[in-house]
Amino acid sequence: MDILIKKIISGGQTGADRGGLDAAKELGIPTGGHVPKYFKTEAGSDESLRDYGLIETESENYEERTILNVTNSDGTVIFCNIDENGLIIGEGTMFTFYTAEGMFRPVIVNPDEKNFHAWLKENNIHTLNVAGNRESISPGIYSNTRNFLVKSLSKTMKSRGKKLYEVFLFSKEVERIKNDNYSGSAALLDSLISALETFLENSDNLSPEDIAREIEINISGPVNKHSQLVVLHNFFDELESAVKKYSGGAEFRKKLKDYLAVYTRKWNKVNDKIAANAMKAIEFRNKTILLHSNSSTIHKVFEKLAAKNIFVNVIQCESRPVYEGRRQAKKLAALGFPVTLIADSSVMNCKDKIDFALLGTDGISGNYFLNKIGSYFIALGMKEIKKPLYLLTDTRKIIGSGAVKKNSKQSDNGFKLPPEQQHNHTEIWNEKNENIKIENLYFEKVPIKLVTKIITEK
Repeated sequence: MDILIKKIISGGQTGADRGGLDAAKELGIPTGGHVPKYFKTEAGSDESLRDYGLIETESENYEERTILNVTNSDGTVIFCNIDENGLIIGEGTMFTFYTAEGMFRPVIVNPDEKNFHAWLKENNIHTLNVAGNRESISPGIYSNTRNFLVKSLSKTMKSRGKKLYEVFLFSKEVERIKNDNYSGSAALLDSLISALETFLENSDNLSPEDIAREIEINISGPVNKHSQLVVLHNFFDELESAVKKYSGGAEFRKKLKDYLAVYTRKWNKVNDKIAANAMKAIEFRNKTILLHSNSSTIHKVFEKLAAKNIFVNVIQCESRPVYEGRRQAKKLAALGFPVTLIADSSVMNCKDKIDFALLGTDGISGNYFLNKIGSYFIALGMKEIKKPLYLLTDTRKIIGSGAVKKNSKQSDNGFKLPPEQQHNHTEIWNEKNENIKIENLYFEKVPIKLVTKIITEK
């Protein structure tokens, strides 16, 4: 296509403006534009806009920067909501449209890909102004704008654009997994493998070197962010070995796809096997079970119980600070189980109701298992009231089992994983005080001696 976008500019507002800037960043297109004084946005002063080359106007007036951006571009694309009369929603967005119209500058609203390409070519657009609704007016418009521009403009960049788009989609999905603080480690790994399979399936325009580099860069992100999840570390180690083994050879991409297929076949029924073994080892009928956090292994147990019409009572901890226990409560309630949701600190108030506790785990090493904060308190509570604590895990999480080899990161004397990162303090308290230090860790080590029985797929 005879289209060459040399620069993307915007006014820096939340929503469509920022989506345009981030799309340009993903595509390697230079950015710029004017922004109201103090880098004003609806969310306050956004100093990060300096990194996009935006220039402050002399006033905080939005109209001033709008006029400059329309004037300093070859054309303006607007992404916005439209009311039932076909009119643009949002005073600022409407002002942008009429400014462009009044100056006889090219402008297009909510184009599809075909019309967008035709408009760019017809008007010889080299500097593109991206405008539209702010995020508060149109929730989700940031992502929609960014994704549309990356997909559309990448197709005008021939093979380089195709490469950029596939890498963008892969990195976007991996970023979602990286920021998922609610799912258990097995579910995160399944999502990561699915993202890898999709990337390999659609990366025929990338060289083996490109593929290997993007895998290393992207997969290391979730592994480092979820630093305490043993199963992610060990999968990453295996994946790195496979990449090195097949690099430089013929059919590199196919061999990696085959490796993932074999891995998936080996482990895709692991939760079914654990659940079946749990139902053999534990008497569930007429019991009240204490649960914590959110585990795909636990979900599978309850799916099998529901299939057999064994509807136990559930006491589910909220699992602070991100309350992923609420998600598990909803999951089990949807299966038909009566669920009582409690604060983590209320466990001992329920001691006369609880028959046993059932926990998943994120790793077992030596004399400890690793699990979500609050698990140690539950384990001590079960010991105090002399009730069983059952631990469900697949053998990928047991260091020294054969499925997980000991290495420099882990040892049989205990966990030697990288230190856990401090998580956002606002999850605990959204207030700052220079004399108050907020510590927000998600995981803790719990002595194995407090566990009644460990149940695996074997």
